[in-house]
Amino acid sequence: MEYIAPIISAVAAIIAGWFTYNQKTKDKMTDLRIEQLRKEEEKKGKIRSDNTGAIYGVLWHILHELQADRVYIVQPHPLSNNHFISVSMEVKRNGIKGMKPLIQNLEIANVALFVSELASREYLQFRDIASEVRDKRARAILSMNGSVSSVIRRLSDDRYDWIGSIICEFNDTMNADPIFCRKTLGDAADKIQYILPEMR
Repeated sequence: MEYIAPIISAVAAIIAGWFTYNQKTKDKMTDLRIEQLRKEEEKKGKIRSDNTGAIYGVLWHILHELQADRVYIVQPHPLSNNHFISVSMEVKRNGIKGMKPLIQNLEIANVALFVSELASREYLQFRDIASEVRDKRARAILSMNGSVSSVIRRLSDDRYDWIGSIICEFNDTMNADPIFCRKTLGDAADKIQYILPEMR
């Protein structure tokens, strides 16, 4: 009987040592996983930043090539269940009012006809927004910000689902050649659509 207490103490010490070792191993694995996730996030952040810079470069190119007044990207969100549209990126000439503050979390139901066209047609051209844009609310938003004409190119992912649109606007009647506009926006879409970050 007198040997039982030391045996129990020895077994308890072994079990405690095993638990301590096991916990330290788990802690090290957790620390390693956290560090790995942090590095992955840094890498993703750099890629997102590089992609955003590249997209802005393409938008500036459109603005100058087409002598437009404003170029921006409208995106539906959340992508899994579209309920809203927002302007995610925008470039404009000096003195031109931006669309980004006006089109943020705009319910798709309120501009359903316009969004339907954006989502279903690869290319749209409005020579006169006031008479050609059928959705009343979209027409009002565009017109009250000085837009007279515009060209629009659909952006899609590798499943051909709509992920946004490039909208290029002019505060006067568009003078650019329609074929040149279509090609310029098509080239831009090819560069943008697979690197466009999801709107959150």
